[in-house]
Amino acid sequence: MAKITFPIIKNFTLLVMMLVFSLTFSQNSNDIVFQGETYEMPENIASFQWSQMPESARLDNGYLGWVQFYATPSQQVQDLFKQNNLQLLEYIPQRTYLFYFPENTSVTFLRNNGVRTIVPVNGRAKLSAALKSGDYNYWAMDGDNILVTLQFHKNVTGTYAISQLAQQQIIVKENFKGQNMLDLSIPNNCLEALSELSFVKWVDLVVAPAVPDDTRGRSLHRANSLDTQTGAGRNYTGEGIGVMVRDDGRVGPHIDFQGRLTNLTNVANQSHGDGVAGIMTGAGNLLPSNRGMAAGSDVYVVNYASNFLDGSTVNLINDGSVQITNSSYSNGCNDGYTSITQTVDQQTLDTPSLLHVFSAGNSNNNNCGYGAGSQWGNITGGHKQGKNVIATANVYFDGSLVNSSSRGPAHDGRIKPDITANGQNQISTNENNTYQTFGGTSGAAPGIAGISAQLYQAYGDLNGGDFPPSALIKATLLNTANEAGNIGPDYKFGWGIVNALQAVKLIEDGHYLSDEISQGNTNTHTINVPAGTTQVRFMVYWSDVAASPGADPALVNDLDLLVTDPSSNVLEPWILDPTPDPITLNDPATNGPDHLNNVEQVLINDPAVGNYDIDITGFNVPIGPQEYYIVYELISDHVAMTYPNGGEHFQPNLAETIHWDEVNTTDDFVLDYSIDNGNTWNNIATVPNDTHFYNWTVPNEVGGNTLIRVTSGAFQDVSDDTFNIARTSVTVNVIEVCEDTAYFEWSAIADAESYEFYLLGEKYMEVIATSNTNSITIPITDPNDEMWYAVSAKNDTEGWEGERTQAKFYGGGILDCLIGVEENAFDNALSLYPNPATNEVYISLSDKTFSNFDVTVANSLGQILESKLSIDNTTRATLNVSNYSSGIYFVTIKAGENVSTKKLVVQ
Repeated sequence: MAKITFPIIKNFTLLVMMLVFSLTFSQNSNDIVFQGETYEMPENIASFQWSQMPESARLDNGYLGWVQFYATPSQQVQDLFKQNNLQLLEYIPQRTYLFYFPENTSVTFLRNNGVRTIVPVNGRAKLSAALKSGDYNYWAMDGDNILVTLQFHKNVTGTYAISQLAQQQIIVKENFKGQNMLDLSIPNNCLEALSELSFVKWVDLVVAPAVPDDTRGRSLHRANSLDTQTGAGRNYTGEGIGVMVRDDGRVGPHIDFQGRLTNLTNVANQSHGDGVAGIMTGAGNLLPSNRGMAAGSDVYVVNYASNFLDGSTVNLINDGSVQITNSSYSNGCNDGYTSITQTVDQQTLDTPSLLHVFSAGNSNNNNCGYGAGSQWGNITGGHKQGKNVIATANVYFDGSLVNSSSRGPAHDGRIKPDITANGQNQISTNENNTYQTFGGTSGAAPGIAGISAQLYQAYGDLNGGDFPPSALIKATLLNTANEAGNIGPDYKFGWGIVNALQAVKLIEDGHYLSDEISQGNTNTHTINVPAGTTQVRFMVYWSDVAASPGADPALVNDLDLLVTDPSSNVLEPWILDPTPDPITLNDPATNGPDHLNNVEQVLINDPAVGNYDIDITGFNVPIGPQEYYIVYELISDHVAMTYPNGGEHFQPNLAETIHWDEVNTTDDFVLDYSIDNGNTWNNIATVPNDTHFYNWTVPNEVGGNTLIRVTSGAFQDVSDDTFNIARTSVTVNVIEVCEDTAYFEWSAIADAESYEFYLLGEKYMEVIATSNTNSITIPITDPNDEMWYAVSAKNDTEGWEGERTQAKFYGGGILDCLIGVEENAFDNALSLYPNPATNEVYISLSDKTFSNFDVTVANSLGQILESKLSIDNTTRATLNVSNYSSGIYFVTIKAGENVSTKKLVVQ
């Protein structure tokens, strides 16, 4: 077999890269371009005999090889092959499949059904370009051996594969049972022999080491409108949806995940996963303003495993516990369509409700071999190149792109990243009930994952509790994204910045449909566009068949979208030019046929009223039939306020970021606010037309009838409902804890008529009592129970309520309570002095019946600062508090079954 070999991929010149693209996208040549090497496909069916196949092509009672058809076989032919147990295992470009046929297969049958060529698989086509390059990084070496991942055919068992490898003196490092995959340590000189083994399907270097992708999202994402926490608004918290944090170890402890967190890892003292989890699912129990996207989802935490075949991930997906996963890790850069890419795409096909969400990476400014320099083609990790997954780019809170955010295209020219979210400078959870500043695409991806959980719940509420297909959710997110960067999709922002509000409206309005298509057929769907529509977007999306590792392009089933308007004009979808040239890659999208992506969109501004025909054609469907989804968005507003939009709690003199959406406006935006429900208005500012946010210093005007208005020329919108401007108490403290009551005090708020008092419940901070003063006594069942508590102010007459204070922690125990002599014996035996203190504090236990005692010191947030165990000194123990900040601390003394907590003031 003749072939042209380019073994060292990373040294391609721009000219060779462009040649490969032209060969790859060509529809004329019968030869196959696979990883830069051309494999000849002779027209041999007229004279072919099975005896011509080499021994390396025999497996069990059949043959493995490549079969090429004259034309993509019809669905009838595909079904006929299945009926005759002729397995078309994977699709290779150019009408070619990897096949397994029984040894008695009739060549006449093949000839009569369009087969052109049958050849054995060249061993080099089973080896990845990285493996053939001979340039291996340290992580791929095991002494003098190479560490590789091997895929074997499903026609054989793992036991058989391992036994055959043992004969070659090959060491199995890990066996992924049930996954047809092994990690091996192999001598450098056995690659050729390994590739010629018939059961071997694909061999690649082991995946590169995992690297975390780190360096005010709810309002930018419009997720606030899905989780308003008001009786009248939407309250999609992701309840009933399982989300997975695949990261660096245990998450928490943190009350923001109260009652919803399952840690399946013992790795401790890591914070990256905590940051991811908080953005995705934090409830804001500790501090309300730090609420994440899906504050009601069930959170499962596992260690990140780069091959996605770890038992925890697979089991939680397969048993239905988890619907959405988040992985904010990189493994290499611009890796192409790898065996891991195939795995994540196939997992989505096997479990249609599964959605994998990934960070795009922080590798911009790195040249990863795409051929256009350091500003393009640097998406990190093969898994992110998947067709059925989401890779997320990173922007600041104002929607501007972070320079480090990885850019597309994918290795084969597909649109990557898919979508964009705010990841930079987020405040998220950390261990031990604290928060951290968190950033990078690591913070952007969990924003998308959390919003997806909210959309899953919205779909379930409308469909009897069923989980949606992830294809529908992904299509909805892409089709409703806010325009960013160039008009149409681009290789920086993907399809734009996520707009959760528009996405949930699409689901609620039922603006979607599904069908399936076979080779060569066309389906027509008619959708009516009503009067008053400012913009309409039609999108087709399908979860594509997993491609063969190394495939370029990776698209298997190629569908085409055409839209015919009421005047019979035919409109084509957006397309981008993936030629590896920095100028071309930055060009705006044009329109034309798309034969690279499994998503296509037609966007029409100021559309005519009437019926639109949506034609979906099976341009090339070698593995059919293919299910697809059509989603359509009908936008009627030129401008729309999105934040604040009703029910929010702002504090006077603090900065808040106002957000709004716009479509087809040209005038600047004028912003006004009202404190009397729109009767009168006060100007805030005028901002340029290309700006969609404004940092507003909230006026010192307390009230609950506040609105924001945005105006652009003749177009205007106002917050859907009023929001609050009110102060929050500065301090709240526990003063006394007795056997069955606890007493709390807080700083009073001017004009407050009442206060709501909160305790941490099963999942959230819950109002358990109301007081008309700045103190309250509540009943308790056990004085030794821990308590998280907070308070908020209200004025029902004026109609306002303030934001809840940050939750504070009390570790339990009797505190400054006058009780009976017998019960109070231990407490009376204790002395804590001086109090207040500045340097040293002495603890004395005068009762000589106690030979030792334990001392624990916690701050007002409940964080343990110091712990002294088994102090064998019944006269006095000493605490050094000279390094403590001024404030209130709690000292808990335990002797035997006796516990007492004393309040300590440090000056």
